[in-house]
Amino acid sequence: MTKPNKPMNIVFSTTRQWNPGDEFILMGSMNLLRHAVGEFNPIIYNRNPQIRRARRHDWIKRIDNLLGKDFLEKFLDNSVKDRLPMDYADMVVFAGSPEWRGLRMTKLYRSIREYQLPTLFMGLGTSGKFTFDDRHFTADEQAVFKAAKLITCRDTDTKESLQPLPVHQLPCPALFSSPTQQQVKEVKRIGLIYGTKSAVACNNVSEHTHDYLMQIYRHILARYGDSYEIEFVAHYIDELSPFPQDFPGQTLRYSFDSKDYLEIFGRYDLVIGHRVHGIGISASQGIPGIMIAHDPRAVTVKGFQAAMVPVGAPLAELEQLIDERLADIGRFSQALLEHKAATQTRYLDLFAAAGL
Repeated sequence: MTKPNKPMNIVFSTTRQWNPGDEFILMGSMNLLRHAVGEFNPIIYNRNPQIRRARRHDWIKRIDNLLGKDFLEKFLDNSVKDRLPMDYADMVVFAGSPEWRGLRMTKLYRSIREYQLPTLFMGLGTSGKFTFDDRHFTADEQAVFKAAKLITCRDTDTKESLQPLPVHQLPCPALFSSPTQQQVKEVKRIGLIYGTKSAVACNNVSEHTHDYLMQIYRHILARYGDSYEIEFVAHYIDELSPFPQDFPGQTLRYSFDSKDYLEIFGRYDLVIGHRVHGIGISASQGIPGIMIAHDPRAVTVKGFQAAMVPVGAPLAELEQLIDERLADIGRFSQALLEHKAATQTRYLDLFAAAGL
């Protein structure tokens, strides 16, 4: 009797229950890898700041380390633990997002070196330039990068900053978060991504961005609301309370489960907003997007073939982009589907070259 193939244990660096955009990247990374290695056991290294602390002077951790047990801070999350060995891992995948180095990542880099684990970096991004040297990378981080089987990034700054490493610039893996897609042929429903200045840091927007979103969304409701069904999407729980005051009587969709956003964004034929990976999970399904660019990470949406307008742009500029897509949504959607297929081929070719 032939025994079934043993599935690999793959550790993915991501966040869980923090920013659903990170989980969209994870979903895309997993979908891509299944084409290369088949089924596997997914394990996460959870960078959620509620779960994994990252303070230079963390007295709780110092006392715990001195005592040798979790007296003050037990790690109960169902993910890679600091105190236990990663002897079960067969591979490590850094699934995008800007936090792919630093204090929160110490355990993971040490374990990769300890067990000589093959490593992939997929869709790395940054908010500013850096240099690949001792000023910005620890010895463990530099060693792991130099030994990596594959490094891909989603923006030019990251590619240039990681030189002289062999880095490939490709669209963010969130482009593959949906395993299915179809051409949009007519716009009936538009999705607007809601944001607020009152949410916690890293899930909020600046006051300037918030004011601009309020202005353009109210204009979109007034200009297009009689012809199209318009709904809002929230990514973070702090956005639920202020929404009724900002847009009384309007519909807001939200879920704690990132996988539900495939269905949520799948409701729309055009998506507009400030969340990079809200645009990305929509693009993965063939739905064109317009990005409201409010920080340097917005360039990521070029890999989703989305249009961009900066915060503060005249309403006429945004209206022109919307009207172009409303008039010819089928062409924009078809081009997006062809782009996704071509990008998948590029990823799979790189996986093959890396020996996967």
